[in-house]
Amino acid sequence: MADHNITSNLMEIAMMSKSEISRRKFLGRSGTAALALPLAAAIPAAIEATSPKAVKAASMEDTMQLLPNRVLTARTIGSTTVTIPIANLPSNGTSDASGAIQSEINNLPTGGGTIIIPWQNTGGNQCVYMLNTQARTDAGGNDCAIFLNSNVRLQCKPGVKLQAMTANTGSTKTDRGYMISCNGIQDVEIANCWLVGERYTHVYSTIGTGTDEHYYGISITNVTGMNIRATQISDFTGDGICLGGTPHDIVLCDVLSTGNRRQAISITSGENIYLYDSEFSYTSGTLPMDGIDIEPQGGAHVNGVTIENCIIKGNGGCGIQLNAQGTNISNVNVMNCLVSYNEWTGFIAQMGTTKSGAVGSITTGSIYGSAFFQNGQEGVSLSGTTSNYTVGARDEYGNYTNSFGNNKLRLPNDIQYPNQTEADTQGYVSGNDMNVSSNSLSSGTVVRWNSYYS
Repeated sequence: MADHNITSNLMEIAMMSKSEISRRKFLGRSGTAALALPLAAAIPAAIEATSPKAVKAASMEDTMQLLPNRVLTARTIGSTTVTIPIANLPSNGTSDASGAIQSEINNLPTGGGTIIIPWQNTGGNQCVYMLNTQARTDAGGNDCAIFLNSNVRLQCKPGVKLQAMTANTGSTKTDRGYMISCNGIQDVEIANCWLVGERYTHVYSTIGTGTDEHYYGISITNVTGMNIRATQISDFTGDGICLGGTPHDIVLCDVLSTGNRRQAISITSGENIYLYDSEFSYTSGTLPMDGIDIEPQGGAHVNGVTIENCIIKGNGGCGIQLNAQGTNISNVNVMNCLVSYNEWTGFIAQMGTTKSGAVGSITTGSIYGSAFFQNGQEGVSLSGTTSNYTVGARDEYGNYTNSFGNNKLRLPNDIQYPNQTEADTQGYVSGNDMNVSSNSLSSGTVVRWNSYYS
């Protein structure tokens, strides 16, 4: 009976669409035992069937343990817990529910607390609350549906969907708006929320570039100490999540940011930022269209980013992009990740000099235990002078070996199956899978043991 159930589950997974797999995987990561899939389960069936070795690095050791399995940094959240009365939440699918939520946040005592958004059947056995991203302004004067205060946890009951209302339908047009704004606060959490944007109905403002790419799911500006966990963010006109100002100690765990228009997540400044057990996928619509874009702006810098046990796939730009134009990026570490099916490079580090003469730098980081498959350009590219990076494992059969295969797939190259030939190689191998500049190699960057499949 057990074998029959396993076979049935595998057949069900094989028949699901990409979006369904992502959603089921998200639910599994939120603690559903039957759906606690290993990382390898997200790899297309063709790879699993014909190249079982190709997921070696990415699945070691996901071990199918129940998630969430991490102890996150505890935030100082007030002791008061308030469940919003169902009667206060419009359920007709057209009225704005943001006022009821904001009112409860504002009415918490000075020490903060937890606001719980309850589930109710708003139709079709679903719970959908509409939010107007132009309903109010945050501490920075930007439009938003909800803004959080310090020491507050915003938590949704399972199945609650927060849907953005179409922006700019009135006479006042804006090119920026957030579903949830966190600005100038500390010790805050967002848990178990399902945020959906309005990219497919958005009315463009024609302001500036006209892209309205600053309509975000979650905006994090000048925040110290924040956890986002078990949360899905999709279909926003700009980024799923954007970090700016001087954010410090920001943790994402069990987050799915998918189908957004500009980036799954942008990190434009900050330090000590941790991305765990999350997926950043299927970004498309307006440049750069990355999964993870680390691109400090102006005089800002980024220091200390950990990307661990994440899936970064199917993005219209790069999987992970480090772009230092006259700015500094340091201590970015990527481990045990699957980076695949991105239109451009899987992981790229690039830098430049501004018109004023400011020179960009990218230094001190590591890439290990990860799999880079079927990206449009190289799996990994370290250009310019990317200094003091380590790529791969110390030992030939170490757990820190990266796996590469079927990269640089832009025409005329095709995906090749099966990938049964494995070459375990120490040192830099120039080709479709990796590009490391001579300046990087002469500036402390080391390529150790990696596995290449063909």
